[in-house]
Amino acid sequence: MKFRLLAIILILSLLLFFGFKKFSTNKNKGQSTNIEKLNILKYIPENNKLLFISNFDSFNIVNNNEKDKNSTNQDNFVLIKDSILDYLGINLGKNKLEDIYNNELIISTFENNKKLKDDILIVFKIKPEKTIDDLLNLPNKIDLIEEIIPINRENKINYLNFIYRTEDNYIIASSDKKLIKNSINSSNDFKEKKFQYEGEISGLKNQKNILFTKKFGESIFFDKEIFASKNNDIVATTFDLRNKHLILKSYLLNNKKNIDIFAYEKYINKENAKKDNSQVSIFTEIKNFEKYLKPFINNFELSFIRDFNQNKNQNIFIINSKKDWLFTFEKNTENQFDLSALKKLKDFNKYTLKQNEDIYSIYSKDILEEKNNAIKQLTLESIYSVESGGLQFISNFLIDSKKLETISKNFFNLKSYKDQTTFLYSKVDIKDENFNKVRYLTDFEDLNFLIKNILKISNEEYLEIISQSIPENNPILYTETSLKIA
Repeated sequence: MKFRLLAIILILSLLLFFGFKKFSTNKNKGQSTNIEKLNILKYIPENNKLLFISNFDSFNIVNNNEKDKNSTNQDNFVLIKDSILDYLGINLGKNKLEDIYNNELIISTFENNKKLKDDILIVFKIKPEKTIDDLLNLPNKIDLIEEIIPINRENKINYLNFIYRTEDNYIIASSDKKLIKNSINSSNDFKEKKFQYEGEISGLKNQKNILFTKKFGESIFFDKEIFASKNNDIVATTFDLRNKHLILKSYLLNNKKNIDIFAYEKYINKENAKKDNSQVSIFTEIKNFEKYLKPFINNFELSFIRDFNQNKNQNIFIINSKKDWLFTFEKNTENQFDLSALKKLKDFNKYTLKQNEDIYSIYSKDILEEKNNAIKQLTLESIYSVESGGLQFISNFLIDSKKLETISKNFFNLKSYKDQTTFLYSKVDIKDENFNKVRYLTDFEDLNFLIKNILKISNEEYLEIISQSIPENNPILYTETSLKIA
């Protein structure tokens, strides 16, 4: 297994098993420290490939899960937790992690050109009365502070090779002794140096779990060619749990180009407030449609896109919901789109009715066919068109006036994000309650395999927004994934 996958499994396992639980109603929320003010940040060396920061202070997602009343599932959770810790080289013995861990954690990975896998550094705070002995339970007792101790377990492989306890009760463990020294040096120089992601974290200070990486995962609109091979972009992903849904939000950030978390507010807040029940909702330019979205449309819809090419820069809005589909685009008075000219509608009958300023049309066709020596009438699927308020709508169902108004408002709201300097704006929202796999986050499939007999993680919704303006080299790119935990 690639270490990249192992790191994701490790992080999410910690989140799932120890991190996500609603705060107690009796707890004073004001006591929770903003993540940007955590003392643990001083122990993070620079030049990491991946950095996960958490100050979640509660344990155990499984308390509210009906499956967890099953003693077998409880045992399986414990087995997975102990297996992960054992792989790292940690042996809690009779101790409980919640009695040792003191609400601050970082996990970071670093490039190692001499090894096939990256090195890992884990720092977490323990309670003052706890020691390294409570974590390792080695035959020979260890009660040392500020001394790097090797982790040696006979006949066992442990990924963490060295461990260190600071005088302020932080445990620093790593696969490489040099990283522990770098972590210590980083804490000594912390006042003179700024935190590596100080700008990025300022807008996320109220989050409890943040993952910083240098690369985006799979994306619908994201084209690697528009990004320079070397840049200062950071991808920040936040993790949250709401009603048994794991919500991941990822932001492409670049402080030197003023692409911070606040640059996303106007896109995200308004978009999320206008969600509907459509399974697929897409706004983009026609030139991008087929290239990126072919997996989400059927052959009939695809034929419309291929024929509808009078203006490649024209915006199009598509909505799919079960068997219903609808296209919306602005009418082009100079080169008016003629729906009757489409090959798919050849020989269809057209009937038009005008209501106020709106023009409704239906394209229908009946044919005769022979089946089992009998002649039967076959009615082909009707296509509907509406011209209203500067827009043209094409669908396989008759649109009522209320839906017409709602879609028109959504179209122009989405278009409003494109000013004179914006040459790219696209938004896609995909919902599918029948997802059997985790799409766009394939690393979760390994986690699913690990916990398949206890919990199942599956996609429920995926939202992506991309916007790029002149003179920026890189775009604003936001993704939000809702994963159902069952």
